[in-house]
Amino acid sequence: MTTVREIIAQWLREHGYDGLYHPGDCGCLISDLCPCGEDSMQCSPGYKQTDPEYDWAIGPKQESEEGDGR
Repeated sequence: MTTVREIIAQWLREHGYDGLYHPGDCGCLISDLCPCGEDSMQCSPGYKQTDPEYDWAIGPKQESEEGDGR
């Protein structure tokens, strides 16, 4: 039986995303979806980005889009 987590991970991969994020709150990679144990219903698909405070973050834009006015 396929789980909801597996369905979400497959959809994220198929659409080129790296994980999920909740603005100003948290983010997770496809390899470790929802480690917080929350239901992720408020999360959005996102891209892995460098972050000065942490090793990485997940956000709405790919890093190559950050400075190009999009």
